[in-house]
Amino acid sequence: CYPETLVEPCVLAGSKSGDVVLDPFIGSGTTALVSLKFGRRAIGIDLKPEYLAMAQQRLLPYAGDYSEDEG
Repeated sequence: CYPETLVEPCVLAGSKSGDVVLDPFIGSGTTALVSLKFGRRAIGIDLKPEYLAMAQQRLLPYAGDYSEDEG
């Protein structure tokens, strides 16, 4: 888990509100979390199910109307 302030400049410089940010190594979800906080959507990928579960729990409060049960 790394500090959100480390990721913020990258997310803000590389995307605008409403864009989708891809994190191919989501880990604990810091990049996705920052993306959601700044009005972006996020897609995260990881090979380890335990990391995906950790990121999912961390991101649920920021997920809005999106759910894995949809479409």
